[in-house]
Amino acid sequence: MLTNDQNCVLSLLRESMGAPSVYCEPDSAGALCGIILHNGILLTVFPTVRKKAEAGSGLMQEAEAELRPHFYAALKQSLLQEHEGIMVLGGLRDAGFDCIPLKGWEMRNLYPDKAMRQMADLDILVQPYEHKRIKAVMEELGFTGDAESSWKHDCFKKDEVTVETHKRLTDDSGVIQQWERDVWNRANRRDGIVQAMSDEDYYIFHFVHLHKDFMNGSLGLRRIADTWLLQKLPVDSEAVLQTLTKMGLQRFHEKMVALSRAAMGDTSLDEGAEIMLTHACKYGIYGSEKSYKSGRIAAMGNSVRSGKIKSLTAAVFLPYKRMKAQFPILRKWPILLPFCWCKRIFKLMRGNVRRKRIMMDYRNISEEDYNEMKRFFEAGGVL
Repeated sequence: MLTNDQNCVLSLLRESMGAPSVYCEPDSAGALCGIILHNGILLTVFPTVRKKAEAGSGLMQEAEAELRPHFYAALKQSLLQEHEGIMVLGGLRDAGFDCIPLKGWEMRNLYPDKAMRQMADLDILVQPYEHKRIKAVMEELGFTGDAESSWKHDCFKKDEVTVETHKRLTDDSGVIQQWERDVWNRANRRDGIVQAMSDEDYYIFHFVHLHKDFMNGSLGLRRIADTWLLQKLPVDSEAVLQTLTKMGLQRFHEKMVALSRAAMGDTSLDEGAEIMLTHACKYGIYGSEKSYKSGRIAAMGNSVRSGKIKSLTAAVFLPYKRMKAQFPILRKWPILLPFCWCKRIFKLMRGNVRRKRIMMDYRNISEEDYNEMKRFFEAGGVL
């Protein structure tokens, strides 16, 4: 069952988004604030928190005072992101690159007010991908980034703004990879310039990306609110469902849409929705080390032991396509694969301590953690 604090956050979220809502008082202002901050919905719900505080609720007054400095810091970051994002898109397009804004940057347009959608960073899909030229554009705009290009996306930073320039949308193969190749052909254009994905592709990408994070043990209330808002997009539902079915995501899509409607008060909560909402409130928008590890183990094994062994093996011996992306020499000399595996093991062992602990140390995952994650996966329709 959801706690009073969790139910209170849901009521605040519903009211903020203009959904049916019945307010319930929290038990703890501190717990309420923790759920709001961990779930990335501060900009969304703070005006409603302030309204409740002004109406005389003592606990909401405490919450408003605690959240206020975080709200102004997040609002400042949001304004900087808006400004810098426009400059980055303009700079890259002027340099001859096609750009598609991704994730939260486009999702803001569905919110009652753009400023209500909080973002950690700005994501842009870029084509053609030429790291040196992209880096030169970003440096001219005051951003700094790594000298070497990553296999999937590169990260550039300027003060409180982080921009990720993506080479591709996913690291999947097969049907999802083919769908990704065609995204550019279906993109919305104005005066010959790519502006955004088609509504159908943006909708599909949300669920592809959500599924990846879900399998890594994270969900978060912000993603649930995004899913609810996406139902307002004027998409070709039949075409979308056909594509999601080919990807094997139709059951997951069904469960997530049902969850979003229950979370936002359109329907009643069932057991599966409560399991996922409890998980979202507990682990937040980005999950935790424990949820990531237990998610990998639950997805890969029929027991804690087998899951740990398979997870450790998968962390070292990546799929060949991923290995080629990280070790370009394999494209010319595939016979060097065993050498690259050894190099990867050495890199993992000598790398960032926290990353090494997350990727390779599963001692803190218990049977209880494993079973909890299995229930979460079953509720989401992914097992």
